[in-house]
Amino acid sequence: MRSAEYWAGRMELLNEAQLAKGEAYVQNMNREYGKAMASIQKDLDVFYQRFAKNNSVDLATARQMLKAGELKEFKWSVEDYMKAGRENAIDQRWMKELENASIRVRMSRLESLQLQMKQHIELLAAKRQTGASDLLSGVYKDNYYQSIFELQKGVGLGASFAKLNTRQLNDMLVTPWAPDGSNFSQRIWADRSKLVHELQTTLTQGLIRGDSSEIMISRLSERMGVSRARAETLVLTESAYFSGASRRASYGELNVERYKNVATLDKKTSDKCRTMDGTIFLVSEAQPGLNCAPFHARCRTVDIPHFEDNVKERAARNPEGKTYDVPGDMTYKDWEKQHVEATVSQPKMPQVGEVEEPPGTSNRRFNPKASFQIDLKKVPEDTLERLAEVNRSIAREGHQQAKEIAVLIDNRTGAQLGRTAGTINQAKFSMEMDLVLHEAPNDSIILTHNHPQGTRINIKDARNLALYPSLAHIVAVGHDGGISSISTQGKTVDILVFNEVMATMAVKINGQLKSSSKYATMSVSEQKAYFSHVVMLAVIEELGWLYGEDFETSRARDWGI
Repeated sequence: MRSAEYWAGRMELLNEAQLAKGEAYVQNMNREYGKAMASIQKDLDVFYQRFAKNNSVDLATARQMLKAGELKEFKWSVEDYMKAGRENAIDQRWMKELENASIRVRMSRLESLQLQMKQHIELLAAKRQTGASDLLSGVYKDNYYQSIFELQKGVGLGASFAKLNTRQLNDMLVTPWAPDGSNFSQRIWADRSKLVHELQTTLTQGLIRGDSSEIMISRLSERMGVSRARAETLVLTESAYFSGASRRASYGELNVERYKNVATLDKKTSDKCRTMDGTIFLVSEAQPGLNCAPFHARCRTVDIPHFEDNVKERAARNPEGKTYDVPGDMTYKDWEKQHVEATVSQPKMPQVGEVEEPPGTSNRRFNPKASFQIDLKKVPEDTLERLAEVNRSIAREGHQQAKEIAVLIDNRTGAQLGRTAGTINQAKFSMEMDLVLHEAPNDSIILTHNHPQGTRINIKDARNLALYPSLAHIVAVGHDGGISSISTQGKTVDILVFNEVMATMAVKINGQLKSSSKYATMSVSEQKAYFSHVVMLAVIEELGWLYGEDFETSRARDWGI
């Protein structure tokens, strides 16, 4: 059996390699901060050159309105900002602010400078967001497979393990792990808002004092430096979490039941990490910050597999009992090619034309307004018309391309707030959509999506209503025009309450169905679909939500698929 020192050495090396990716990202991020500050300084220099007297601008002067020529020049800048926003996936709400600014006929000098300053921060945040998402998903994926390789090489035997997919990685990215209940994306956007507020406050206070351009730039640079330090701490801490989470996921795949915390013991080691060094816990009970790293910001503690019995038997165990040799001199590249890069077959989807659309008018199909069993309360007529158009589009596009497509719609204005697409049952919200859902007012958004293989709303859809209080309605459509929906009726519930109700109803329904002769005649797949559907209906009724459907086929209604 390999010693603890062996496992510590291997896992620490892997962990350091992943944290090094975070360090490389930090260097790129620092350059972006430098570019943003340089742009702010350039705008500030122009501002002072135009309006300063004795190298200072007072607040009264800054609040004067732009003249016609200055306003026209400013609007040219806004057009450039909007182009940059489209190219860098900038927050759509900021894009809307830019659009509003482009048509304003009056604007003060101070407002124009504040807008210019915020543009640079919005671009910076968008680049941080994209870069961090790529970094952390890469850390998780690489460390997961390399940890499995090291475990298998360490014992000399390998067994089957789950392959990661895009949905799992996206789930990791959007799931909060820290006590504050925020994921890394939300922290970046929160830091953006904080930085904009700090810079604009510093600017206004400087104008009140009559600071020179040199002093003003120095104070703004100081605030940017504080934000940059926060950003660096965030990404290094998140890298430590994703590295540890993927490592423990690999333990679970290879039946390693316990892990041992190993701290880097030097002068920098925190008291918490010194205390946790050598402690052993169940993998199934790991809780970051409590019994596994990261215990604090920039944590370097790593966990290693802890074996108490025959390491070969445990690590090679799998349902089929099949194993394969993993020689000690095997390279990761060769192992990856053999066990990770193998082609995964995709389920066959119906081709275009295989399923005919039922007779009926185009106005009825996909249109919740024309479906008497669908009741989207307090949704304006114009929004329902827009929703019907979107439903028609995503149902047909999704069926033709075997995609699941989701669209967020403002239930007051009908404006589209976000769109995402993925494979069947794997259309995940983008970071931008996730932010919109978290920050929008309660009951203000409709989520509509297509189900290429069926049309019913399912229990996963219902769960989103608990995850995102901003959702008022969730709609699902099929290529055949069948439509179903859930409406909260203004009754929001916590996700923990939802899960508790769902668990209770699942036990209750399972007992009822055991004595059902109709249920006994179904195939396994039909039983699974029917059980899930009935549980969902029971949960919706218990929570006081409203379910509605309009199906042309009795089979869909009767069997829940």
